[in-house]
Amino acid sequence: MSTSLLHSPSGEINQNAFTSIPTFVGTTLEFAHFCNEQLNTQISCSSLLRRFVGMLSDWFGLAEVVYMTLETVHSEQKRRIVKFIHAPAIPENVIGSIRVALQSVVAGEDEVRQGYYLIQVGGVDYHCAQFDEPGTQRGVLVWRENNLARLCPGAIIDAKAMSTADVLDYIVRTAQQSAHWLRRLDNSQVLLYLDEVTGLYNYRFMDVAIDAELRRHQRFHAPFSLLFIDLDNFKQVNDVHGHLTGSSVLKQVGVQILAAVRDVDSVIRFGGDEFVVVLIGANSRQALMAAERVRSRIDGQQFLSEGLEQKIHITASIGVACCPDHAWDKATMIRLADETMYIAKRGGKNRVIIVNAKDQQQDPFQGTSKKNRRELP
Repeated sequence: MSTSLLHSPSGEINQNAFTSIPTFVGTTLEFAHFCNEQLNTQISCSSLLRRFVGMLSDWFGLAEVVYMTLETVHSEQKRRIVKFIHAPAIPENVIGSIRVALQSVVAGEDEVRQGYYLIQVGGVDYHCAQFDEPGTQRGVLVWRENNLARLCPGAIIDAKAMSTADVLDYIVRTAQQSAHWLRRLDNSQVLLYLDEVTGLYNYRFMDVAIDAELRRHQRFHAPFSLLFIDLDNFKQVNDVHGHLTGSSVLKQVGVQILAAVRDVDSVIRFGGDEFVVVLIGANSRQALMAAERVRSRIDGQQFLSEGLEQKIHITASIGVACCPDHAWDKATMIRLADETMYIAKRGGKNRVIIVNAKDQQQDPFQGTSKKNRRELP
């Protein structure tokens, strides 16, 4: 049996992560659009599961969660257990009993069961959602909720139209449909958005991620933020230790960035030694907190050279830009975050700087009454 951890081999849980999914208030139709944008913009099944788990955690409260694959008669693939950085895992001594219970439920089913269902193990109710796996394997996300009696405050939906169970069922079915199509994507389409050195998203995906957040802001007024990260004096790593070590360090830096942000955020290698993070639902204050976590993790890490003979210390300069506080379009947000990162470098490196008020984009509501304008904090 193999075990993998989405985003980080360390298995640590970031207890300081802020709310993953922005507050939602609206009709059932708007909620359907919201869920589709959250889940249908993912380019891999692993990123889809991370986003799905983030939604479950924020709207229903997750006590424990794990994703597992089940044995089938005709499959030679090994069973997998996948854990999530920012959600507690179901204990190992319980997983075996859950697997046995699931095996009896799934046995003989040719199609993925749509929606969620409940199983009881040791007197405890667990929610289950099935997903496609390559070949004949079946994947199942299993979780125990803190509070199924009501939605968490992150979502307010027309109560007369959708019950809490309806909301949960709709989210599960949307995730299952997205996973179904992702499994059928040609590998070349997926690889188009992946960086071969770090395994992160590449610069092509940055447009996809930012465009999705801009649409969400226009519809739901949800904020989001960009972190533009540049490693300080990284050229010296290549010059002294060689390009193989340079590539290895970039990959290790990617792991540290992933561990410092949430499962729902998008971490992108922009190019060279530059990274971009798209923080969903993050305002200026939350983005600064996330940027400082990234900076401190990189600064506090000793990175290994390719031959493991020497440990390497590097730092990062980070620029922060937020929508709607600083900009309302993609080009301006990227430019401001990039320019602010260079201000951090000129100011001494190894620091976080947010866009200055005088540099922010012109307020598109200029000329309207003050009460209708979004004010900076």
